[in-house]
Formats: sequence, C-alpha cells, structure tokens
Amino acid sequence: MLTQIGNWFRMHARSLCRRIFHLLFDRLGIRRLKDHSFFGSLLARPAAVADFGAHRGEFFAALKSEYSIRRAVLIEANPALADSLKKAFGNEADVLHAALVGENNEGPIIFTRSTDPEASSIVSEWVGAHGIADQVTVPTVDFAEALRVLGGEVDLAKFDVEGAELDVLQAASASDLAACSQLTVEFHDKGVPPMTQCDIDHVCQRMRSEGYSIVNANWPYFNDVLFVNLRSMPAARRMAFRCRVALANALFIIRRVMFGNAHFLKGIVDEHS
Repeated sequence: MLTQIGNWFRMHARSLCRRIFHLLFDRLGIRRLKDHSFFGSLLARPAAVADFGAHRGEFFAALKSEYSIRRAVLIEANPALADSLKKAFGNEADVLHAALVGENNEGPIIFTRSTDPEASSIVSEWVGAHGIADQVTVPTVDFAEALRVLGGEVDLAKFDVEGAELDVLQAASASDLAACSQLTVEFHDKGVPPMTQCDIDHVCQRMRSEGYSIVNANWPYFNDVLFVNLRSMPAARRMAFRCRVALANALFIIRRVMFGNAHFLKGIVDEHS
C-alpha cells in the first residue's frame, strides 16, 4: 500500500514539474523543434532562415508550419536527400546540393555516405563506426555564400552538418556572424579530432567575443547549443536578455540535475514544440 502511494506521489510530482518547466520555457520564449532550440520570441515575422544539413527537411517543415518565412536556404550534401528536398520544398526555399565548409576550404569535397543516413559526413573517420555505404564527390558552399543567398542576413540558422560546424564557425568572418540573429547548433562531440571538448570551448569563446550569448539546452552535452546575437538588439534590451539567457541556462541545468532521464527531459520541451 505504501509503495503504491509512493509511486502515485512520484508520478504526480513528476507531472507537476513537467508542467512547471513547460510553463517556464514558454514564458522565456524558448522553442524546440526537431532537437534544435531557439527563442521563438526573437524570430522576425516573416523570417529569413537557413537550414544547414537539412537532411529530409524535418526542421524546416516544422518551422514553416508555425512561423512566417520570407526566404529560406536549405543545404544538403547527400545527393539523394538534396533531390528529395528540391521536390518537396523547391517552390518555398533555395535548395543547394553542397557541403557546408569553412572559408579556407575549396570544393569539391569527398562526402562519405553511411548506412545510417544521419551519420553521413565529410569527416570520413566518423562514418566508419556506423558503416560506410559509399563515397561521392560533392560541391561545397561556405558560410558567406550561403548568407548571400539570403540577401546578407539570417534570423535563424540551424546547423546539423555532422562535424563541419566547428570549421565553419571558426572560419566565419566577424561581419558574417554579425549578420545572424540566432544560430542553433548540434555539435558532434565525439571526443576525438577533429572535434573535442576543448575545440567546442574555443568556438564558444570566439562566439562570445563576437557578441553572442549562449544557451546550452541539453547541458552537460553539446548537441543542442543556441547562440543569440546580443549585438543585433537595441542596447537597452541587451541586459534584460542576458538575464533571460542566464535563467534559461539555470533551468536546463536544474532540469538535468532533477530528472537526468534523457527521454523525460526531451519530453518537457518537445511537448510544446
């Protein structure tokens, strides 16, 4: 009997905490779509968006179903997926079949396709663990070129480029970073070169120096990191938004410490995504 009461209490306490976190994230204006977090309250109406590593267009489809989009660019290195994106979104976005690279890279480049489509990458060493299907040569596009497609500015850019994100953000010019309002990035931290914890820390330090504030939405991991360009805001608003970012980070840490269960954590924000 006491065990049943205890289980009932834990279930309802967890449900209550879920609702509280749901409310708090909503009040902060944080949204999470397809494992990528951003401040929906900051998104321009209509918005210019970039989906780097668009895969099958899951993130873009979810975003455009809720927000007005004036222009979009979708970049995907996998030729089969790029063709599918063109058929699905060719009338709504500029779809480029290319690998996103840093400015110091010149194409074309070898793209290794994995038996797991989500693990395909220009970093061939990473693909082997999932099984290599084949390798193809693909054109490249750098960050500056992608911005030019959007007219030189972007309200929200999503990065899921399987290891290339590090090189792209390190190589991006200060002026190109200044043209972005929010970057939601999945860092593929495998603990080995070309990406380690130290490398990610260096990128985060660079982004702070360029005026970005950082929210780690899946602390202590780095697969959902949001960079918010405070310099794109009026000066009077920056301090208030710094406080909002600090509160968001505190909530994400508390959430992890309290619950720790990845499936439960994902549900708290994804329920209203």
